[in-house]
Amino acid sequence: MSHPPRPTQELLCINAEKVYDWVILQNTIRQFVSAEELGLDHELNDVKHVSTRFILTDEHGKPLGPNAEVKVKEIDRREEKTFVIDGALVTLEKVSFVKIFYVVIEFRGTREHCPFVFTSHPIQVEVHESLFLCAPEGTRLVVRITDLDGNAKVNFHDDCLKSVDLSLTTCQSIQAVADVTIEVKADFCQPRDILTEQCSAPIIPQQCPVLFPGHDH
Repeated sequence: MSHPPRPTQELLCINAEKVYDWVILQNTIRQFVSAEELGLDHELNDVKHVSTRFILTDEHGKPLGPNAEVKVKEIDRREEKTFVIDGALVTLEKVSFVKIFYVVIEFRGTREHCPFVFTSHPIQVEVHESLFLCAPEGTRLVVRITDLDGNAKVNFHDDCLKSVDLSLTTCQSIQAVADVTIEVKADFCQPRDILTEQCSAPIIPQQCPVLFPGHDH
């Protein structure tokens, strides 16, 4: 496959997100969830050896991929504060926000010696947080969940599930970003060749040159 001649390098203007600050934050959330919120009625009755697993999802219960971005709403005006960092004065902004995400709980166990699996309704989790960032006016917050773990205390009364006490630990990537236009000098990309299977050359049986045709030839 032949390509047209590659253009020479050009000066390009590209729209991109500039990262003004970036931190990794870990926190633990505790939340009480009733059986009704979970969508459970008598499903866990007579289930033995119950274990739980947490899955990060959207509001409809669809699992999200790694480093999924979650909704963020700032709740206060940003306040400036000056810090001394490595001997220099640095002005940062106190950013307060509510982080909103959803999880489902997967319950596993055995009932009458048969495997049992049940997935709850999506549970909305709201977390109030604040931290100091280089986040001048014009920047916005981007929060991604990089890891999610936890446990659930299942509360029964008269052999009926009443509620679950959640303890979730999240690791999150928090960035202050803004849209910028940058200037770069670069080549234009070209499509690659299509991969095709090709026939190999016929295999020639190994010869015995010492014996035939011999050194005299």
